[in-house]
Amino acid sequence: MVALTLDGVHVRIEGLTASFRHPLLISGTQASLPVPAYTNILGMVSACAGRAVSPREVRVGFEYRHRGQALDVQRTRRWTLDQGRLREHRKGPGLLHRQFHIEPRLDLYVVPAGMREIFEAPVATPRFGRSEDVAWIVFVRSVSLVAVRRGAIGATLIARDAVQAPGLPLTLAEWFEAGPFGLPRRAGAVRRFVSLPPTPDGLRFDVEGRELFHASDAEGSEDAVYLHTWTQVGGDV
Repeated sequence: MVALTLDGVHVRIEGLTASFRHPLLISGTQASLPVPAYTNILGMVSACAGRAVSPREVRVGFEYRHRGQALDVQRTRRWTLDQGRLREHRKGPGLLHRQFHIEPRLDLYVVPAGMREIFEAPVATPRFGRSEDVAWIVFVRSVSLVAVRRGAIGATLIARDAVQAPGLPLTLAEWFEAGPFGLPRRAGAVRRFVSLPPTPDGLRFDVEGRELFHASDAEGSEDAVYLHTWTQVGGDV
């Protein structure tokens, strides 16, 4: 049987800081997710494209790492819903502690290969979470991705029903639907994930399941990356 092969692009993105907000923490110290959510990934792709990129257009996979983490003190602008619209809270600004990652690095794999041009000449600057977490593109490579049943994957976010692996369970939106200006975005789909966290020594995890691919530029012969299949979207790319 011939293994499924996809043509894609490998993009390395680096920065000084990153913070991926945990959606269940509304007040108090803001902990960061250990790895970016797929909403964050689509946001970075959309920034480079200069428009909202739909999950119907792309499949994405990634590996994420950072050098360490710390806490920052920040002044915040608080908002409230008033008749369906966001308005500033009557109590004014506040202070909070926010966890952030130091020197993040994202190895992003995107299918189809035609997306390469948006990373070679990005319209806007990608960000690692918040607007101040400025990122830059280190390289862009065309790669072939060959399907495998088992492989060693780095820190990433995998759907619980695709790959059996130990990690931090998370319930997250897969993407957001952008509505009229001034109205909150709506979650396009919500799914259960397992986060495989970054480790200081770059440990890889030996896993078996679906949606695993070996990249043609991988450092090790057993290395693999998980390519996410979107809920109610699969088959479009």
